[in-house]
Amino acid sequence: MKSIYILDDHPIITEGIAQLLANNQQYQITAGHHYSELYNYLNDHTPDLLIIDYEIQDKTALDVITYLQKKGMNIPQLIYTMHTEFWIIKLLIKAEVAGIVTKNDKIEEIEKAIHNILHEGNKYYSPTALNVVLSIMGDHSTEKSITYTPSPRENEIIQMLSCGLTSDEIAHKLNLSKNTIDTMRKNILLKSGATNVSHLMRIAFLKGWITE
Repeated sequence: MKSIYILDDHPIITEGIAQLLANNQQYQITAGHHYSELYNYLNDHTPDLLIIDYEIQDKTALDVITYLQKKGMNIPQLIYTMHTEFWIIKLLIKAEVAGIVTKNDKIEEIEKAIHNILHEGNKYYSPTALNVVLSIMGDHSTEKSITYTPSPRENEIIQMLSCGLTSDEIAHKLNLSKNTIDTMRKNILLKSGATNVSHLMRIAFLKGWITE
């Protein structure tokens, strides 16, 4: 029997997945709603698979993965998330998670992912996640044509944009006017050939301007 630990701070999610798998005698299910519960559980148990929401209180699945690595625990992770932003998917792929299923996909995708990971030894991306993955891969074809390299100040702004900061927030942090930041943002888009901030973030990841 395979053991699965589900970590999600929404009880309705953990209960829903547990119910989905309840009739499958192959799995033993344990659920937690706070990352501290998982960490305590790992002191005495090593599950065969972790199903983790991307956002867990003040941490993310990436923090949990880092914790596992520090503990030397090689446990496959299936990320179940509402986030479909390409940079989040990119970071999860870089972290070598075993699978990604979005909460916009049909619930049956969870079962498919578990089967592929635990019984086939394969990675699994749901249809929604796979579309993002393919989009990221497709952008590699244009990556080499971009010769622009941001200045230190431009790179600082790109980093802040990647964290979701607005022009007002960036201006406050850098002690500059909002108009100055808006102008610099437009210049960055023009120099990089990006059509919008989302496109810029995609280019920034592919070019290595953003690494975390």
